[in-house]
Amino acid sequence: MRRFYLLIAVLLFATAPVPAQEILSGNSAAVTSNVATPKSTPPVSLGADGLIFSTEDKAYRLQVHGYVQGDDRMFSDNIKGEALDTFLFRRIRPIFEGTLFNAVDFRFMPDFGQNNPQIQEAYLEVKTLPFAKLRVGKFKEPVGLEVLKSDRELTFAERSLASDLVPLRYMGAQVGGSFLSNSFSYEVGYFNGANDGSNGSFKWIAANEAAARVFLQPFASTQAIALRQLGFGVAGSAGDQHGAIAGLKTVGQSTFFKYSSTATANGQHNRVAPQAYYYGGPLGVLTEYVISSQDVLNKKVNRRIRNEAWQAEASVVLTGEKNGYGGIRPRYSFEPNRGVRHLGALELALRSSQLRIDKDAFPLVASPKTAAQKAQEWGIGLNWYLNRFAKLATDYEHTTFGMAAGNVAPFHSENVLMSRIQLAF
Repeated sequence: MRRFYLLIAVLLFATAPVPAQEILSGNSAAVTSNVATPKSTPPVSLGADGLIFSTEDKAYRLQVHGYVQGDDRMFSDNIKGEALDTFLFRRIRPIFEGTLFNAVDFRFMPDFGQNNPQIQEAYLEVKTLPFAKLRVGKFKEPVGLEVLKSDRELTFAERSLASDLVPLRYMGAQVGGSFLSNSFSYEVGYFNGANDGSNGSFKWIAANEAAARVFLQPFASTQAIALRQLGFGVAGSAGDQHGAIAGLKTVGQSTFFKYSSTATANGQHNRVAPQAYYYGGPLGVLTEYVISSQDVLNKKVNRRIRNEAWQAEASVVLTGEKNGYGGIRPRYSFEPNRGVRHLGALELALRSSQLRIDKDAFPLVASPKTAAQKAQEWGIGLNWYLNRFAKLATDYEHTTFGMAAGNVAPFHSENVLMSRIQLAF
């Protein structure tokens, strides 16, 4: 029995805390046992950034996240003079992205919205050279400033009329990067696609174009805090397109201009797009101008059509959070039980945009009776960010139209109230 008690006493003595004087005196064993070791990366984690699988050195990583947008559109008037109500899932996008071999990033993003399943993005990006990353696959062409903004971070539910004249996502390859702490960034690529305002597929088509973009943020790494998010640049594309030409849509997604059924693209299609933004504190401003010109053939007559569009957008975060091109993060989540300050973030936005079709398009390649020559839009929106995962958006959009022929009755104005519930994880 004595041996049992003696064994217990030895165990208690061995596991007793190290005396403070031993730690202060520099006893190596004591110091070693009290040094904080760096935390290793958990192999699986679930949090604000989604579900993440990762090796300890992060050489291999998979992040699963995504977002859902449910829209309600209430038209008091549309192009045909009808009052319509529409509810749809605008976007349902799970996103799979990560890293392989600590050298290649990847992204795969299908979309199940609008009852039209498709693969929006799928690409690999070699990041060995940070200043010259090679990307191959299907992704956004580097042309439109508003188009390059993430779909989940848009200020308005739908993009402006200026985005009708720039390409969306196409198959291709590009090299891009930044220098001087992001003060100078660039992208140069070659893509299989050239239609304005349209997504491409994985099927090879008779349209190829080169695209490039240069964007400057001259004060990004300076002490001038108020000017750090001042950016401006220019983008453009030059391609060769043959075949069908996509129509152009209003903010409410109604087609207001389409080429004649016998008209086809037949040669050069070029764009130029100067662009700029400024974000300072709660204020944000974004603007761009786009010229899109292309050769169009109809009834053995070739015509060079030059279309133009512009947009200007401004927003202010009423609750004081920082505005930004990459979106808004509320300082406090919506938790009314914790007080009046915990109501999320509120953003008020205004926008105007215009798209004008070349007058030479009528009547040779487009009918002046069924296609408008000009669309002018203005909108006002209110966004409520309940937290970083949930957003409620409400926009009112008013669009008027001008016709090429004075004796043709113009389309009815489009008046639509768009509401959106967005959940992101």
